[in-house]
Amino acid sequence: MLRLCIVTVTLNKEVAEKLEKLRREGKTLSDVIKRIVETYEELEDYIDEKWGKLQRDKEKFIDLEDYASSRGL
Repeated sequence: MLRLCIVTVTLNKEVAEKLEKLRREGKTLSDVIKRIVETYEELEDYIDEKWGKLQRDKEKFIDLEDYASSRGL
């Protein structure tokens, strides 16, 4: 069963217009906001994954300043 929660949100005109542009035929603002939140969560997971990989692999790389000084730059 779908549970609804009535919420009143005050938005500035710019944000309201952007949300309206994101609406697709037959979709509600709730659908738009849900899609935004889901996309944010996916991007956050992706960034965390890439950051973790970078931290695990950082010893494979040389610091730019170390490289420059080793080349006399």
